[in-house]
Amino acid sequence: MILLNNKSALITPLLKFGELRIDSRWIAEGLGIQHKNILELIESYKADFEEFGTFAFETRKSGGRPERFVFLNEDQSYLLLTFSKNTPNARGMKKKLVKSFRVAIESMNAKADYLPCYRECHDAVGRLVRKSGSSQPERIHHLNVEKMINKAFRIPSGVRSRLPASIRSCLSVAELLAGNEYKRSIESGGDHKGAYKAAKSAVFKYSETVVGVLPILPKSSPVLEEQNAHF
Repeated sequence: MILLNNKSALITPLLKFGELRIDSRWIAEGLGIQHKNILELIESYKADFEEFGTFAFETRKSGGRPERFVFLNEDQSYLLLTFSKNTPNARGMKKKLVKSFRVAIESMNAKADYLPCYRECHDAVGRLVRKSGSSQPERIHHLNVEKMINKAFRIPSGVRSRLPASIRSCLSVAELLAGNEYKRSIESGGDHKGAYKAAKSAVFKYSETVVGVLPILPKSSPVLEEQNAHF
C-alpha cells in the first residue's frame, strides 16, 4: 500500500489519544524499509518507547489481509528514527517529521475549535498518567478532562468551534487551570486521581464566577439543535 506518493510531501499527523501521532507504516515507507522491520524494532525496545507515552498495536484489513501497525506520538517517532541506521532516507525522514509536526501544530492552533493552553494541559495530563500509572488507557484521562471542562461551563461536546469568543476565552482559562494542577502533581509526586480532583475543583470554582455573565446558549440555539439532532 503506497501511502506517500510524493516523497517530498509532508506527512499528516493524526490527533489520537489527545496528541498528534504518526502511522508507523508512513515512517517505514519514508525510510524505504519493510514495515515488519519497524514493528520488530518497536517490540524489541518497547520499554524505551513507553517512556515517552503509551501506545497500542492495531490491526486492520488491507486487501483482504490483516495488517498490524501502531500510531506513535512525536517523541516516539523521533526515538524510532534514532534507532534506525543513519541513511540518506533516515536523515530526510527526520527533517520531514520535524516539519510535519510543526505544520500540524500550527494548523491546530489556527483551528477555531483548538483552544490556547489545550496542548500544555494535555501534555501534563499524559506525563502524569504515564508516571503514576493507570488501569485505564491514557486517552480516557484526556477525554475525562475535556468532558469535565464542558460540564463546568454547560457546553455540549462537539460544538466549541461555534461558541462565542467570550466562552472560548473562558474555556482556555479552564485548560490552563487544569493543566496547572496536573503539573503540580507531577512536581509533588502525586497521582492522576488527585490531580483530576484538584483540576475539577479549580475549574468549577472559576466557572461559578463567570457562567452567570456569559452569553449562555438558549435551547433554541442552532448549536444546541444540531447537537441534539444526533441523539
